[in-house]
Amino acid sequence: MTDIRWPLPTALTPPPAAPDATPDADAVDAGQATQPAGPAVVTARSPLRVSLAGGGTDLPSYSSRHGGLVLSCAIDRYVGVTVFPREFDGRVRAATDSYDLCDRSHQHPNPMTRACLLRAGLRSGYQIASFSDVPSGSGLGGSAAFAVSLLHAAAQPGALSRQALAEAASAVEIDDLGRAVGKQDHYMAAYGGIRLLRFHPSGRVAPDRLDLPAASRSALEAHLMLFHSGISRDAGDILAEQNQRTLSGHDASLRRLHAIRSITHGMTEALVKGDMEAVAGLVNEHWSLKARLGSRISSPHLQALHDRALEAGAGGAKLLGSGGGGFLLLVCPPGRHTEVRRSLGEAGLRELPFRLTDEGSRTVRLPL
Repeated sequence: MTDIRWPLPTALTPPPAAPDATPDADAVDAGQATQPAGPAVVTARSPLRVSLAGGGTDLPSYSSRHGGLVLSCAIDRYVGVTVFPREFDGRVRAATDSYDLCDRSHQHPNPMTRACLLRAGLRSGYQIASFSDVPSGSGLGGSAAFAVSLLHAAAQPGALSRQALAEAASAVEIDDLGRAVGKQDHYMAAYGGIRLLRFHPSGRVAPDRLDLPAASRSALEAHLMLFHSGISRDAGDILAEQNQRTLSGHDASLRRLHAIRSITHGMTEALVKGDMEAVAGLVNEHWSLKARLGSRISSPHLQALHDRALEAGAGGAKLLGSGGGGFLLLVCPPGRHTEVRRSLGEAGLRELPFRLTDEGSRTVRLPL
């Protein structure tokens, strides 16, 4: 990760209320808005996600010129953060990837944790702990889910809409840390569900919910599998090369990104119909295009794992997130699951069972 390049940002503030504002799907903690806003231990959990199509077109280097389109699904695996607003010595104690103690947040050694604490306005006198269902660098949007959870836990009840929460979390990575990432993960962590995310050149994001027929949703859940490649990586480092190629107008990269965006339309249609064979084919096509967007996205070893999954019976497979490691997403007929598990298990890969979830980031408050 790059280091912080800005002066200390202001703390999160509630968005201005619209005159006719009413509680809806964009509201966060609507049921807690009437609770006292005093000191409380707050735990927030935000879902991880699997991206089915369009990944990479959400990067500002592409979306700001051509508009991005991503189809993504939240899963019932989470990153949780607990904020305890008191610390005896008035310092900051943080147990995230490591245990650290510092006098004030701007001294925290981890850039991501430091940026989140500062943007949330947690300068000193706090204890923070984080928990995750997956290792870091997994390709499931873990860093975004961490940012969303920490900012959500630090905010006053009802102070933030889901959009404001997603925008604040994405600003941590894009603006505060200068990382070459898009906003897909932050919106999925905040909103949850199955969503067709539209990234407009203006920077606006429309997180349209995709309500699938019950039979189609069940078929999707029954066909998806996740296996960890055993390799962790920093998405920002890998995406930097793609980002630079896009900014420089690299013709081949732009053509592939246009094709990846186009796949999203076909994927949406196939999901609505419950045509899992078409879904599997589009996932393979997506991977073939994406693997050529940068020199670090794939490797002979990772491609061999992809091919092994197909040989064992999966219809489609691709690495999630930026590639380079992390989780391998499979689209596999249920009747072939046993053989796929056996084959990938022999290769040392561990499966992560999951289901889809419609819930976005949630908090629980215990007043002190």
